[in-house]
Amino acid sequence: MDHVPSTSARFASALLSPWGKVIAALVCLKVFTYTKIAYDQMDAEYSASLSSTPPALSSNPNVYNTNQLLYSNDGQNPLPPLQAYETSSINIDNNLNIDNGDTPGFVQFNTVPDANENNEETANSAMQQSMDEIQQLQQKRQQQQQLTQEQLKKDNCQIIYILGVEGAIHHGFTPILEALAKSQVDPNTGKAYEVTYAPKVLRSALFGLYREKRDMDDPTLIAKVFRELCPETDDGKTKRIIIEDSSFPSGAMDDPRSYRIRRQASWMTSTMEEVANDELAINHPVNLKKFYELYSQHANVQFILLNRPFLETMASHANDWGEEVAGRSNMIRGFMLILKRFLDHLRQEEERSNSGGMRGGNKKKELSTIVCADKIMSKNYESDYEATMARQHILDYLTKFLGWPSSRCPECYSTWKESKKDPAKVLGEKNLGLMLNDMKELEGMWPPLDVIGSGLPEQQCSL
Repeated sequence: MDHVPSTSARFASALLSPWGKVIAALVCLKVFTYTKIAYDQMDAEYSASLSSTPPALSSNPNVYNTNQLLYSNDGQNPLPPLQAYETSSINIDNNLNIDNGDTPGFVQFNTVPDANENNEETANSAMQQSMDEIQQLQQKRQQQQQLTQEQLKKDNCQIIYILGVEGAIHHGFTPILEALAKSQVDPNTGKAYEVTYAPKVLRSALFGLYREKRDMDDPTLIAKVFRELCPETDDGKTKRIIIEDSSFPSGAMDDPRSYRIRRQASWMTSTMEEVANDELAINHPVNLKKFYELYSQHANVQFILLNRPFLETMASHANDWGEEVAGRSNMIRGFMLILKRFLDHLRQEEERSNSGGMRGGNKKKELSTIVCADKIMSKNYESDYEATMARQHILDYLTKFLGWPSSRCPECYSTWKESKKDPAKVLGEKNLGLMLNDMKELEGMWPPLDVIGSGLPEQQCSL
């Protein structure tokens, strides 16, 4: 009795035939098509999550706008339309033709194979390319997800440095910012922000305090900072705010604290330019360029320049440490120039990072802004209402700058106390004349409104 092959054996034999391999290749191509559609849709959703503005259609002539329907092999049943599927041109000879890599697309969809081609070789090539393309798409998606997760962790570790020369009234403004930060609740998680002011681990890393012997750029020191301040206990989903406000300069010449570089007596007898060009001054209490370059790799680092009118700044410490007012003016103005140069550098960093063709039209990130102490002081307004509105406007633009969800903070100004000192009386007639002359050197340079701020009325600081 003749042996009759089983159904499965006949199917296997047919599948291994040259035409069977061609049909299998076409099935793989169709599976790949639907896979590519799914990944394109996920990419579109990813882009939409970054920007509400829909991406423009590509100008690439190889982008095939599939508002028209693609048809399956039987020529009858339409395939689902794609949004913008990049492919090489369609072979009008109705042949099976796999992309050779010279075109930006993936495959050319055809229906009937050419009898003159090596069917088995073509089928194997098509299946292999399909698998390679699917693997590339999977890798691309995994990379996008990894980058998104890393960016989230970085954004949720935010370091804010309140820049300002000594006497800029840090002790008055820092509690305002701290209260604003503590009033924030993450709308995505419902969790309150965790806020840390002047943490010991950061000050030891930046300034060498608490007898820290390692250099500022020591990787183990930087790792320790982020391990303590922004631990990955919840995959970086908790928003953590770190606030630092050490002034320029900081401490005293005989300060018992272990600054890496101490305040120098020579700064009192130097000119403004000499102080600004001095390597010790540039690195006191911290080299700001180096700080930004090192720490912005791991965190969202931003700067708020706090400015106070020059005469009030000079009067605030006029009788401290036995320093002569004239020498102190040279030192303070020298550090103003150091801060100005750093802010110039920071603006260049903004332009460089924001000109990199950010995907999806992301909002440009600002690295610095300015707060004018005189715009907070009620004595500079005709009514309490005007002062209250100006203070709220300051909270509004700070919230926007920092990327926080709410500027509502009824307690933010509860600790604010205005100085009752009269700068002219504190400085005296002789020193007042000297300070007025020194102010002329600052005109056009300080406050550095050409590189910081958004031109708002509350950002028009008085010199």
